[in-house]
Amino acid sequence: MVESKKKKQPFMTIADLDRDEYIEEQNEYIEEQNAKSPELLLQRAVRTLKSSTQFHVYVALQLGAAIAGYGQVMLVIGIFWAMLANTGRREEGSMSAYSLFNENAEAIAGSTDMDALERELRGRGA
Repeated sequence: MVESKKKKQPFMTIADLDRDEYIEEQNEYIEEQNAKSPELLLQRAVRTLKSSTQFHVYVALQLGAAIAGYGQVMLVIGIFWAMLANTGRREEGSMSAYSLFNENAEAIAGSTDMDALERELRGRGA
């Protein structure tokens, strides 16, 4: 049986107020708002970059390349490096959205292939 939440009223009486529940809801709300805060996101990004060895290596290489006159080339290489370094790995047994990378080129559920499209079009035309 599904428990329904209390209907929120525009006002609360002392009898309706459960202090612990209220404090918990307020704390959840504050945490949710803080997670979206641009200042906190920026602080988290700066903290991550300060502790990243890859970022420090890239900055050193970028400075060396800029001094040698190849700063733009190193920037392009750095962009590709960042893309490759942040590309996720699939879990064993999960299927790729691109059927080409699956065993036997098997499509995932819900994808449309030419045979399914043809069957759908022929079914509607009859």
